[in-house]
Amino acid sequence: MEFILLLTASLIPLFITAAILFYYNSILTRALSMFLVTVSFWQADISFLYAEPLFGADTVDILFRAFRIGTIFVMPAVYYFSYLLVKEAAQSKFVQRMNRFGLIFSLIVSVLVYAVNLTDLGIAGYAHINAEKFSPSYLLPLYGALSWTFKIDVVLVFVNSIYLLIITLWLKNVRSRKFHLTLVLSSLLIFINGVLSGFFVIPLYFSSLNTIFIAMILFIGFFQMQSSQMKKMNRRLERQSGLLQSIMQINPHYLLVQDKKNRIVEVNDAFCSLFLITKKDIIGEEFSFEQLEMPESEYEGIHYLKDERGKNHLIRWEKRVLHDYYGDYYTIYFGVDVTEEKQNEQLLIASEKYKVLGDMAASVAHEIRNPLTTIRGYFQLSHEKAPKSPLQSIVIEEIDRINEVLKELLLLSKPQAQVGPAKLSDPIGIIHESKNLHLLFEAMANKQNKEIILENRLPSEQWIRMDQMHFKQVFINIVKNALEAVKEKGKVKIILDSNQSYLRVRIIDNGNGMTKERLAKIGQPYFTSKEKGTGIGLTICYKLIKDTNGEITVKSKLNHGTTVTFLLPRDRGTGSLSHQ
Repeated sequence: MEFILLLTASLIPLFITAAILFYYNSILTRALSMFLVTVSFWQADISFLYAEPLFGADTVDILFRAFRIGTIFVMPAVYYFSYLLVKEAAQSKFVQRMNRFGLIFSLIVSVLVYAVNLTDLGIAGYAHINAEKFSPSYLLPLYGALSWTFKIDVVLVFVNSIYLLIITLWLKNVRSRKFHLTLVLSSLLIFINGVLSGFFVIPLYFSSLNTIFIAMILFIGFFQMQSSQMKKMNRRLERQSGLLQSIMQINPHYLLVQDKKNRIVEVNDAFCSLFLITKKDIIGEEFSFEQLEMPESEYEGIHYLKDERGKNHLIRWEKRVLHDYYGDYYTIYFGVDVTEEKQNEQLLIASEKYKVLGDMAASVAHEIRNPLTTIRGYFQLSHEKAPKSPLQSIVIEEIDRINEVLKELLLLSKPQAQVGPAKLSDPIGIIHESKNLHLLFEAMANKQNKEIILENRLPSEQWIRMDQMHFKQVFINIVKNALEAVKEKGKVKIILDSNQSYLRVRIIDNGNGMTKERLAKIGQPYFTSKEKGTGIGLTICYKLIKDTNGEITVKSKLNHGTTVTFLLPRDRGTGSLSHQ
């Protein structure tokens, strides 16, 4: 009966070992498990001394010698804790080598002592101890000639325990230090209890009962340390999760995460801002990409979206599937806004077109100037012989303007650095120039059964500092486009007024107007809706107005007409028309 109780008690450290390894599998848990296994074998070894009535003396001798592996190898098991702590903390190679030497030395000593234990030099026989009041009968080992090896092993156990105690006191981690102190004190109690039992100070079976109590203390201490470490790791994970959440929220790309059930688990602020929604509106909702209702754009793999504010976006959407440790997976959709990138690409394309245009302009200007010079010469000669007419002066001026336009073509896409101070243009009167140009187009409009009206809302002549030829070129180009846009009996209206420090010219037609797509491309080189158009007229106008620090805007509505407005800085340093 005593044997069964003691053997059962010796199994408790094994159950604790199995529980520890089941929940935690690390170097520390394996070290603790080895220690508890040696303690369990040690206590099983003691229980066999009470098993003579069941097995007989010979069987007890075999079992006792075999299970003394726990009693003897508890010494290197204790040293292994010190070995792990020194290995983790020490940086010196010499200390590391000495640490390994200490572990190997303790193992060799234990192997030699265990070998002696298997011979009569270790255990010579057994004495039968009769039962007393508080102690049942048992067999007492009689040690042989080499029993001093057992004493060396016991001494080394205490030395290793003290060595571990010293190392433990140097630990900086409070939780780890607390556990290792519990381990050292528990092992010392076990060893002291074993020594006292061996010298008959207390009954032999008391060591088994104390071992159960101490194993439970180690078990509780270990799980307290693991629980503290888990709490610390959870707090660290919470901080990391918060950091990742912050990174996700400040990410300028549009991010959406859904689980394997297609439910939304996370979106970032950029995504919410794009679709004008809040997280609580969509978290937990089922999601498919088609719900975003974004058609394919003209660019491959890029979707078009017009948000609630009316702003257009070009977004490249991609997705990735992420697998976690437990086998679940999440799909992350991320959209990159490439609107500005595509606009820059269009600017680059436009720049290349400007370069081609410059090369073409050089050859075209040369071919046109020669016959133009001849035409002007003959017209000037006939003008001098015939009676003078205002229309003749206008024709000569327009021929000169054509010549100047040819020069400006070279500056359209190949502007050159200006050496020295810029030459200021002479101021021109905007009312005077507009009336002359209106006169030029009036005959053309009448012939086409269209009406062109000049409405002057300025109180007196106003001046702008702009090259006269440039002004005429812009004016004629825009008015010509307006006349071409209106149908028969259509109307083009030219309004002159002022807007703060600017003089404003508005050219309004009641033609068919333009779509938003066509309006967005106005001013780009080579873009034209005309069958024989070149697409460079408005491009030149934009550049000429910009060169004078002015502004040009185009507004249009389909089936209602178009309004072109250009603002020109007012020149306040001029007086009357005589300055021309």
